[in-house]
Amino acid sequence: MRRYLPAPLRASLSRLKRRLARRVVRSAATADKYRYVFIVTYGRSGSTLLMSMLNTIPGYRINGENNNALYRLHQAGAAIDRASREHSGAEHQSARGAWYGMPRVEPRKFRQELVDSFVTHVLRPEPGDRVLGFKEIRYTKSDMPDLADFLRFLRGAFPHSKIIFNHRNVSDTAKSSWWARNERSVEKLKIADERLSAVAADKRHFHFYYDEIDDSLENIRALFRFLGEELDEAAVRRVLNTRHSPAPAKYAIDTPPAPREGSSAESRSSRQPQ
Repeated sequence: MRRYLPAPLRASLSRLKRRLARRVVRSAATADKYRYVFIVTYGRSGSTLLMSMLNTIPGYRINGENNNALYRLHQAGAAIDRASREHSGAEHQSARGAWYGMPRVEPRKFRQELVDSFVTHVLRPEPGDRVLGFKEIRYTKSDMPDLADFLRFLRGAFPHSKIIFNHRNVSDTAKSSWWARNERSVEKLKIADERLSAVAADKRHFHFYYDEIDDSLENIRALFRFLGEELDEAAVRRVLNTRHSPAPAKYAIDTPPAPREGSSAESRSSRQPQ
């Protein structure tokens, strides 16, 4: 006869099982275990809205920003790779060499373990996840002068990945939040947008335009076709109607009647994209 377990104990055991399952998933996480989607853009472009729409897809875990952490890991890997190529001669085999120890360095393994660690500890997959990724806004020229090199790294380090370039009208973006305080915002955003636009669309790269979202959801449907995923229209419309980001001008957001004069309710026009 099975021994009876009190409800609190059963609940504790259930939580423990879930924690152990998550640990098993994370300890085994490597870059080639999952598919990936990366959102590449600049600030105030509607990228949080895009991220939320992608997270309506079952099995997707697209995280928010991480302060360009993966770019720093790319730089670390590139630095070791360059040092290994340039300073692995016989003169560095002994302790008399300025680059002593460099001939023994394993750049490829170092880079791969950086990537695997990023997946395990930053993206943090959960049981049931099949597509991981994140959105990042730090792709202006000052943030990342070597954009082409980083995109090449992304494609190589995450072979089953797709990249979405998110665009928004530069003039509107320049009026939003911190950009409005920058005298050169239009110039900087134009350069940033042109750099992203220069990457050709193909089976791994897609250009998404925030301002083209309308009631038909056609550009969202095109995005989901690019990803090979089914569109849950009701779920996507719920995201579009959620306050974390405004509905683009062409989309008729489902809002309650306007508040009476003097009401403290926030108007739609006061919302700003992320």
